[in-house]
Amino acid sequence: MAGEKKILVISDTHGDYRRTDALIEREKPFDMLIHCGDAQIDLKALIPDPSLPVYAVKGNCDVLSPLPEVLTVKVGYYNLMITHGHRYHIRSSMDLLLEAARQNFADVVLFGHTHVPVNYRAQESGILVVNPGSLVYPKQVPREATYAVLTISEDELPKAEIKVL
Repeated sequence: MAGEKKILVISDTHGDYRRTDALIEREKPFDMLIHCGDAQIDLKALIPDPSLPVYAVKGNCDVLSPLPEVLTVKVGYYNLMITHGHRYHIRSSMDLLLEAARQNFADVVLFGHTHVPVNYRAQESGILVVNPGSLVYPKQVPREATYAVLTISEDELPKAEIKVL
């Protein structure tokens, strides 16, 4: 598709990157890597191509990290809001997260924190809501390592797929 971008989205790796090489090998080529917090490592060191854009936010376990807690990135026509999610009480409701996404004019909100994958389009706002889960500490049943592939193109709405590694 015209102008299509493939974006890998991971979260909650907590410094354990034993599966990251396999993930990168499986999904290459891709255009960008996004980490939704609790990385606890310099992500640029993991990427074989130093020119590849890498975006990351601070999670609740990234205590000394200089990373922002919320980051917005424009990809093509679309605005992505990246956050860890813990400040929005996402374990009880998505309302605060979706309100923050609306305030940031986001078309897609990417978050982590729960270690459980999520992928849906919010009915009222149309915002794509994605949590990639965790590559190393999954909490869903079955407990499988997950990540997301976000596809942004010029001729259709953003879409995401949750994948098992």
